[in-house]
Amino acid sequence: MKKVFLLLLLVVSGSAYSQIEFVEMDQSEVVGKISLVYLEKVGESDYNFFYKNINAIGHEYVNFSFKNVDNDIDKLYNGIMSGFETVPRDPLKMKANGQIVWLKYTRDDGIVYLQFQQSVGTEDSTNEEVKVSRLLTKEDITALFKK
Repeated sequence: MKKVFLLLLLVVSGSAYSQIEFVEMDQSEVVGKISLVYLEKVGESDYNFFYKNINAIGHEYVNFSFKNVDNDIDKLYNGIMSGFETVPRDPLKMKANGQIVWLKYTRDDGIVYLQFQQSVGTEDSTNEEVKVSRLLTKEDITALFKK
């Protein structure tokens, strides 16, 4: 009887862990895409902003993400666009889902450019890696956000 019970227990426990289960994922869609940069919407309120790190040898994609709470997608767009008008001297610091993203505006030959920058490392670290997007124009941002 003990052997039958033990065999039954092994069969039941083995079958419980060997089953394949598919996990349903939120659907994602690309909101806007330009060369080396794109904005993706995941599910109802999550957004991912991807750009290729031009500082890396392989130019891997880097991203930051945020939830569209209190119309944050429009706040981000309007904040970015206002930087093209004011062209702040120092980079603007933005927190996105716990990540620090710097918005660096520069003017060259009368054209204003935006560059996203993220640093990897702790605040105490002196050897931080900075991930940088390509230079973006006002028209690029409008195309990304489909405005």
